[in-house]
This record gives sequence, structure tokens and C-alpha cells, in this order.
Amino acid sequence: MKIVIKAPAVLIAAAIWFLSSQSVLPQPKGILGFDKVQHLIAYAVLAGTIGVWFSMDQWKNRVYRTVLLVIVIASAYGVSDEIHQSFVPGRDCNVWDWIADTLGAVLGAVAVMFAARNSRQKV
Repeated sequence: MKIVIKAPAVLIAAAIWFLSSQSVLPQPKGILGFDKVQHLIAYAVLAGTIGVWFSMDQWKNRVYRTVLLVIVIASAYGVSDEIHQSFVPGRDCNVWDWIADTLGAVLGAVAVMFAARNSRQKV
């Protein structure tokens, strides 16, 4: 069962890695900063799926530590992804992308925190 719970985060991380390995990604024209929105959404989803790795007990009793841990894990993956992109032709390592990744991680972790807070499930 633990593998099933952890699989979505691994799949999201793999999808991010695969997309980051592409020299060119299709982008809609005329949307200022659209790629930053994509980063934010991808890392919010990643953080949300990482968040389910932690027990309900951790979310309820060590909430700030758990939120911070989820953010750090997702943000660190963002750093590794930006470094990875620096080796892909046509891509670069961009601190603004990492900031968008980290903001997305914050949103995802906070969403899980609120979901856990509102959950009636007992551990």
C-alpha cells in the first residue's frame, strides 16, 4: 500500500524530468510568464503528492514541520531540475523558474495541510 501512496509523486517527478529533458516545449504565444505558471502548477501538484507520504498524525501534530519538509523536498527537486536543464541543449538554469517551483511547492503543501486539518479521519 505504501508504494501506491508514493507512486503519484514519483510519476509527477518523472514527468517533470522528462519534460525538462526536451530542448523545446510547445508554448502558447502571447501569455506573459506562462512558463512560470506551468512551473507553479507542476510543483504544487508535486508537493501535494509528496504530502500524502506523511501520516495524518504528522499533519495534525507536527503541521509546520511537515509543511516545511514537503516544501524543502519539492524545492530541492526544483533545484536539481534546473541544474539538469543546464545540460539540455536549448534550455538553461533559471532562478526565476526555481522561485516559481518553490511557490508552487508552498501552495501544494498548504493545500495538503488544510485538507488534513479538515479531515475527520482518525489515525
